[in-house]
Amino acid sequence: MAARQKVFVVGTDEAGYGPNLGPLVVGASCWQIETDAAFGDGFLAFGDPPAPDGAKPDKKKKKKSAPTGPTLFDLDTDRDDPDATRRLIERLNAGLAPIADRKGIFPLVDSKKLYGASKSLAALERSFLLAAALIDANALTGASFRSVLQRVAREPKDGPAPPWEDGFDAALPLDPKTGAASGLLETLPQIRARLDAEKIALADISARRVQPGEFNALVDRLGLKSDLIANVTLSTAVETVARTSGAEKEPVYVVLCDKLGGRDRYAPILAERFPGAELRVLKESREASVYRLVAEAGRDRTDASVAFRAPVKLEFHFTAKGESNAPTALASICAKYLRELSMKAFNDYWRAAVGPGLAPTAGYPVDALRFHADVDATRVKLGVSEDAFWRKK
Repeated sequence: MAARQKVFVVGTDEAGYGPNLGPLVVGASCWQIETDAAFGDGFLAFGDPPAPDGAKPDKKKKKKSAPTGPTLFDLDTDRDDPDATRRLIERLNAGLAPIADRKGIFPLVDSKKLYGASKSLAALERSFLLAAALIDANALTGASFRSVLQRVAREPKDGPAPPWEDGFDAALPLDPKTGAASGLLETLPQIRARLDAEKIALADISARRVQPGEFNALVDRLGLKSDLIANVTLSTAVETVARTSGAEKEPVYVVLCDKLGGRDRYAPILAERFPGAELRVLKESREASVYRLVAEAGRDRTDASVAFRAPVKLEFHFTAKGESNAPTALASICAKYLRELSMKAFNDYWRAAVGPGLAPTAGYPVDALRFHADVDATRVKLGVSEDAFWRKK
């Protein structure tokens, strides 16, 4: 009988990529699922040769319509199974399904289905707070905007913040319909029982906020908005791996990402984010781009090198519309919830400064121009720079 092994599945997603106001937020969730298979043998035996740092795939090569080998380490000791990854994700989704639909006790669906202009914050907030409590039950004790920034966004308590967050620390839950923290804690045993029965565990959640000043600086340095979202998403993945991989002798990860900036080729940016890694291209197409890496280190949000405790095996999937998968859905929830809390601080500040007649904004184009014009005189008077207030792209 094959040895059992735990595989990490990481989902990433963003909120606020399009607006001119407020932060871009990239969320991530990391799950462990136990399998019956031995992973890692022949991990780099399939696909193209390693891509050197910064190198682009040879355009003269014949394009492949499918991977040359399995898209994940062999789950059934059948090395020619291209559906291994799909089955792993389907098993994770199926294991969570009884508690995770939109009206379940722990909704894990795309954040757009939980929250919008005509919906209260309650369902989105409930899922986020339950996830935070699964990581650390103390997260619900005295939960507030500041505690979430420290626990989930990994922002230091006394770190730099825009003026609209100075002194803002709303108590959570924010929406009365979410219910009290005590009620959420009573739900945790049911969720844990389901996870234990399916040999699934939530290992980590996180969200990286990029405020307008940093956003503009990254666009200036990187040149393209699409390069910015790739930089932020992959550095978030690096930090997730660094936090979660220490307990495993041969950590194995599947990382699910959106098509970042619409590109199809990611080998150069993966090589840059995981310097020195061995890399294989399994597939590059409009539908999906798939890569395998064996990495000993990665670069975090500051571009500093972070050494992993052991070489990490990763399979990256870049696909469109992956929010139907539970890991990506929870990443979407984390990103959207942090974005909404951030915009509450933003709108409260400017309404207090300009007057209660100022209509709040979600920060998206067209309405963002209206809001910019409504607050501009006050912004100049308060000494808030245009760069700290308005995102260039």
